[in-house]
Amino acid sequence: MARLYAVCPQPSASGPPASEVQAPAELLMKVPRMSVRDGSETIVSFEVESTILPRLKGKHVPRLYGSGSLEQVPYLLMEHLPGQTLVHWLLELQRSGCSAPLDEIVRIGTGVAVALFSLHRQRCCHHDLKPANVFLHREGHVVLLDFGLARHAHLPDLHAEEMRQPVGSPPILAPEQIFGVRGDLRSDLYALGAVLYVMATSHFPFGMPTGDAALKRRIWTAPVPIRKLRPDLPVWFQEIVFRCLQPLAADRYQSAAQLVFDLRHPLQVKTSALGEALGRPPLSARLHALFNYLRHGYLPSKRPEKDLPAAPIVLLAINHADDSEPVRRQLGEAARRAMGGLSGARLALVTVVRTDDISASEDRRSHTELQRRYLSMLHQLAIQLGVDSPLTSCHVLEGSGVASTLVRYAESNHVNTIVLGIGNPGNQVQRWANSVAVRVAMLAPCTVMLVKLEIDPGG
Repeated sequence: MARLYAVCPQPSASGPPASEVQAPAELLMKVPRMSVRDGSETIVSFEVESTILPRLKGKHVPRLYGSGSLEQVPYLLMEHLPGQTLVHWLLELQRSGCSAPLDEIVRIGTGVAVALFSLHRQRCCHHDLKPANVFLHREGHVVLLDFGLARHAHLPDLHAEEMRQPVGSPPILAPEQIFGVRGDLRSDLYALGAVLYVMATSHFPFGMPTGDAALKRRIWTAPVPIRKLRPDLPVWFQEIVFRCLQPLAADRYQSAAQLVFDLRHPLQVKTSALGEALGRPPLSARLHALFNYLRHGYLPSKRPEKDLPAAPIVLLAINHADDSEPVRRQLGEAARRAMGGLSGARLALVTVVRTDDISASEDRRSHTELQRRYLSMLHQLAIQLGVDSPLTSCHVLEGSGVASTLVRYAESNHVNTIVLGIGNPGNQVQRWANSVAVRVAMLAPCTVMLVKLEIDPGG
């Protein structure tokens, strides 16, 4: 859809204005194809990308330095990035005759999910997340390319207005996109599931479909299980990928942050029949799904209300030194309120063990014993609170400072709300907890809910 040219800008005799950002030594010029054989979507995509890119910020999108108009010479002048696309990475792997190792798939997949999280926070849906549009930067992060099919919530959707056919790459197109639904951020998570699938198996989950019937087959049938093609890959990985590839958006991850969370904490992933499957569903089940589709059609999932926080991640901080059941019950109730009853909301129960409290010689204070004891405590608490679901996880963190450890965890896992308790300052345990809560409230990158605990004075 476009030609790319490397450009070396000539320095101005008078130098750039002080208000302008200094361009790098080498730039990339993107020029849309406009021959008689190219369709109108090429021009529409150029308009979309030239309008959206200036609104996007951060290291996960290419920086735009200039553009030309359709009336004269259309072009986009962008930074030249060091690294390679995911397509080139896959081709190198194919030439080597090796399968992609799990740790590399997870590393890259997590990078893509982090990039999507940044993009989605800016109210933009990519809508064309394929290996050619995933750039592996030399510094380790992922940059998303080609925003010609993107949808920005604050801009008119030119593709929806001017196109009557589904727009996107057939192998990664989400079912709702096939029916013209654009702007659902969960469509990008479906595409990332397809990208993870092809990284693991060298095949797209539904092949390279041509024609309307082949395109819609993903609505009522399931892809070949990854573990049938790669028996060396674990159940949790297939669970994550197949959860992304659910036909209904309401059954997928509800935010990129949740996907990042599971990729970074695979042992916390609660598996189901999705991850355990080794073969396709029986013929009777597939025929039943097809019959239901032919009879009822496909009804895309309702999108979350834009004014509500979609699928929040709530961190419930538990002080393991305080074993008071009423305290933990009050904190649990506050955490449920923070989750807001939203579909897909995730709860992380977290406690912190200070490095000074760990002993290399005393069994009861060893790494493994403290992890075992406190993880068991958190799991029991989840059951008592009635929040022991696939979207609840438990974590015992180690750090020199409780507050700083909680803040770092919140930052790296894109937590929306931290719930902590504060109580009677006359109690030594509560005095310590209060000081932690104040520091977290000052440093946290998200909302902090401080719960005034009603503590029995005689307790």
